[in-house]
Amino acid sequence: MKKKITLALALCAALCSFAGCNGGAPAATTGNSAAEVSAPASETAETPAATEASETEAASAAQTPAPAENTDPDVIYEADGVKIKSTGFRNCAEYDGGPMLGLEITNDTGKELTIYPRGTSLNGWMVNADLITIKEDGYLNVGGNFEVPAENDTNTYGVYIGNYILDDLGMSEIVDFNLSLEIIVGEDWENAVTTDMATITNPDATGEIPSFDESGDVAYDKDGIKIVLRGANYDTSYWGPTVYLYAHNGTDKNITIRIPKSVLNGEEHTAFGDMDIAPGMRMKEEVMFDNAASVAPLGKVTMTFDIYENYASEDAKLIDTSGEFTAEYEPVEIKTEAQIAEEAEAAKGWWKREGNFKDADNNTLTLTFLSIAENWGTNAWYANGSFGTNYYWGGNVQIGDDGLSGTADTSLLNDDGTFSEGNPIDVKISEDGADGVKLTLGTGEEYHFTPAAEE
Repeated sequence: MKKKITLALALCAALCSFAGCNGGAPAATTGNSAAEVSAPASETAETPAATEASETEAASAAQTPAPAENTDPDVIYEADGVKIKSTGFRNCAEYDGGPMLGLEITNDTGKELTIYPRGTSLNGWMVNADLITIKEDGYLNVGGNFEVPAENDTNTYGVYIGNYILDDLGMSEIVDFNLSLEIIVGEDWENAVTTDMATITNPDATGEIPSFDESGDVAYDKDGIKIVLRGANYDTSYWGPTVYLYAHNGTDKNITIRIPKSVLNGEEHTAFGDMDIAPGMRMKEEVMFDNAASVAPLGKVTMTFDIYENYASEDAKLIDTSGEFTAEYEPVEIKTEAQIAEEAEAAKGWWKREGNFKDADNNTLTLTFLSIAENWGTNAWYANGSFGTNYYWGGNVQIGDDGLSGTADTSLLNDDGTFSEGNPIDVKISEDGADGVKLTLGTGEEYHFTPAAEE
């Protein structure tokens, strides 16, 4: 189970930015041009000293082979003892089954590598993807960087994309994925290398990228850059209402869009939601505001936009500043905390048995009600459990007249500590005795559970 913490995503998006693309293997130096070779002798006459020098340089060049040309299309970066290669897309059964781009990282520098993402996009949209490290013992590290040891590296690396990203974009598959990384060798942060944006195409994709919806209130449209306000979220949480932005970078430069001034219902509030967009890419952002919980209901939003090139680098350049743009929204009824809690209680229904359960064979079952009032994204029952020590299952279940039922995902723990995705199972949960529950699988198997003692 995971909470969808929009704040964390937004702050991460505000911190992530593009550095200048300066990586990759150096280009091989070419020899004389055809024009120089075919020039008349009178135009290329040399003194004896010059001829001797040329012969010496030619001999030296003959002893120094040109850099080998990389012909492997899966190699994302290769230089100075570091090689990063794509191993293709797969479902990450070790985590929660969502899609992941596998990476093979070779470190011949003799020092530990620290690697950060500096731009990730999916099917033309900038996204916040996690870097995932799978240890040999099965331990997972999901976060913002790789730490690649100097030797004896047995880790598995990948860029975790997740089904929730596809769902948010209204897409069902990965057609192509773009990736740029920042590489730090040892503690040499000053000479960190940012790789060029690499495009990895999914050979198993069956469809095309859906058309891009640019509808909304156009706030800026100039020189290939477009910014659109796509509505607002009338939230009653600590952060107050938020505003949805869409932007398209139709230039050949990395840009950052910032909001230096924002006014909600006539009151100025600091906006959080910088947008770092690679060339040709699009981005959606939910902009939050400082100390905006008192803004209710939200009716008028005024914003100004600053557009930078290479914002995070020493070569940062302000491209343009927009004028003030105002969008007005029909005020909507904002639910109170009491109303939200009342709706959650209604969705919970008549079912009262929840918590941890165990049967005589130590199989486990946990029933949890996920409530919007408790910052979950839905009001729904969730069931999960295990059979033995290597079979795990879980999923949302719906309440009915005779109990809870639904379809659960499964995963199997392998001997090497990794997980494999199993087949979905149908589950039905009903009351059993005074305080127990009965689990019936779609195959007809039954399991009887009683409340587990607190450990």
